[in-house]
Amino acid sequence: MNTCLLCTFKENCEQSSVVLYPTTPIVKDILIRALWDAKIGHRLEREMVCLDAAISDEQLAEGIKKCLSEFEMRDIRITRSRNAEMMNAPSLAGWMNQSDTSWFDRALEADRFTSHFQPIVNYGDGGVHGHECLIRLQLERPYSGGEIINAAVSRGRIHIFDSYTRQLSVRLAGAQHTPGTKVFINFMPSSIYDPAFCMKSTLEAMNRTNLTPKDIVFEVVESEAITDVNHLKKICAYYRDHGFSFALDDVGTGSNSLQMVCDLQPHYMKIDKSLISGIGNPMYRSAIQKLVDLGNEFGARVIAEGIETRESAEVCLSLGIELMQGYYFAKPSASMVTTASQLRNLARQVSPALNVINAPTSLAGATLQ
Repeated sequence: MNTCLLCTFKENCEQSSVVLYPTTPIVKDILIRALWDAKIGHRLEREMVCLDAAISDEQLAEGIKKCLSEFEMRDIRITRSRNAEMMNAPSLAGWMNQSDTSWFDRALEADRFTSHFQPIVNYGDGGVHGHECLIRLQLERPYSGGEIINAAVSRGRIHIFDSYTRQLSVRLAGAQHTPGTKVFINFMPSSIYDPAFCMKSTLEAMNRTNLTPKDIVFEVVESEAITDVNHLKKICAYYRDHGFSFALDDVGTGSNSLQMVCDLQPHYMKIDKSLISGIGNPMYRSAIQKLVDLGNEFGARVIAEGIETRESAEVCLSLGIELMQGYYFAKPSASMVTTASQLRNLARQVSPALNVINAPTSLAGATLQ
């Protein structure tokens, strides 16, 4: 007898067939055609599409990935006994996404993740103000921070992963930290239930380094779509009371950015690179200027993200922004940048057309062509 919807909940079920549940006859026809095209053995039984027991999860995912659209896959339910991922997946698309991100759990168990550091520079005096810690992974190919976070969310591991990355960032940043500079560490508000409890492991990691609370800036990932502002206020109040600073990321995007600035009164405001990229437009400049004025009013230091050209840096400086971050200065790297000379060298590597003629102390006064 093949696996049915009821027996998938029996731990002692001996069946291992995959059963797909199309929600409409049209979707069933599309699915069957895709299985034929992918040469995946199957049969129909009581309006269910049953795959041969020998078909592995990987064969199914790979076989029909190119045959069905994501919309079509969302109209299909999938299950296999003794396979919690498939039983819990809301749709075929959801299960396939979990299957495609199986590398995440293996990397987490093996502690394969690392942190790269992108400098935040003071363009006015040429100094390095701090570094943002960015999660990275190299397996058979490099994985970006966005891919990693999406995989953590897809696999329901975001809470444990957020704690893991905070400890990892502290450990790796602490090994290279230059006294007087800041370490910016991202966190997702929804992953923190109780700030005191969640910070316990981070504080333990700090005790094994020379980092102190005044060295660390916790950066709120605002693009996460914050829904519980009061909870976020509680988290930020805990950080402030214990000597940490916090930054609000992606300011200038989303409908609640200005409200967040007013409600949280962060130590740092990071203006989103989508605004900086349009800084040649007078309306964009006016919007940025208002954010700078708001930061000055609330005592928040403003950081311009996504600086890629000297022109952008100069305009930001003219608007009152001294702290900047972007490829113009340096790409994220496993090694922290500590001097203005390194910043100029890296900027030249990123943009080969840029050539440093002079080497003054101030980046703002550097002659580039």
